[in-house]
Amino acid sequence: MVVDYLEHLAETVAGALGSASEQSPSAMDVEIGGTAEAGGEHTRASADLTAELSDTDYGSFAVGSGTFFAAAEGGAETAATNAYCDVEGADFVFTRTTTTTGENWSETRTQLIAVDFACIDTGSTLMITPESSYLLDSYQQVESGNVATVNFDVAVSATHTDADVSTGAIAIEDTYSGSSIDASLAIG
Repeated sequence: MVVDYLEHLAETVAGALGSASEQSPSAMDVEIGGTAEAGGEHTRASADLTAELSDTDYGSFAVGSGTFFAAAEGGAETAATNAYCDVEGADFVFTRTTTTTGENWSETRTQLIAVDFACIDTGSTLMITPESSYLLDSYQQVESGNVATVNFDVAVSATHTDADVSTGAIAIEDTYSGSSIDASLAIG
């Protein structure tokens, strides 16, 4: 849905400029991912990620989001999360990363939108990358045991594309849970 809107936007820009005939070749690289780690007697770690990279006559478009959550109860009770996005070859990049931390838990969310217009060669990338952190005085109950999960949905649609996803999940009884995802998508 977001990609359809971005394609319509690129088509409108091309129409306003008068022609899409002077298109520059599209080449875009996107990397998005993160980790969740929890240490304690009962732990939860989850990594969830979606990403899509597509190419049309009017440009290349990337959208993605990731949520990384960790919580621990009993013992040392440590929880940490992080997320990252990196885009090369786009005219416009918007990424937003928010980390919220409680007494025994942490959650990091990241969002990505990138556009490389086919009919415009800006020579540089307009990047908007707000980051924020929040500290809450709250405690999360964790069910008995140690669980680590990873979920992802990654797609590329165009010629000359590549997608590579690396994941990891480990749970050690009464000690630790960790989850991670790294997705690399490329056109061109």
